[in-house]
Amino acid sequence: MVMGTILMYSQAMAAVLKPWVDTGSLPGVSLADLEPGAIARVVHIATAQDGASAELALRLAELGFLPGEQVRIVARGFLSRGPLAVRVGTGTFALRRFEAAAIRVAPEPSLHG
Repeated sequence: MVMGTILMYSQAMAAVLKPWVDTGSLPGVSLADLEPGAIARVVHIATAQDGASAELALRLAELGFLPGEQVRIVARGFLSRGPLAVRVGTGTFALRRFEAAAIRVAPEPSLHG
């Protein structure tokens, strides 16, 4: 038997995360800005002080998006507007753009570049 957790989001959740105006004050780059295949380490999860809801930060942490964790962009939605497929640990998750924007990462150097 396979067991898992299903998280439900309302359409209003997208309005909860306010865009950062001064990204220079936050560490790293947005996970939403990485290209498919890019590997990075989580350095910061948005908090209420950053304009995110506590529920969003908790859900991301429960999925494994914690500082120090390695993440990889598996795929992007159509025309880069849809969700991102992101691998963290042994799981692959679809994150909406506003959810991925709440995660700041430090890109790791490419072994092929």
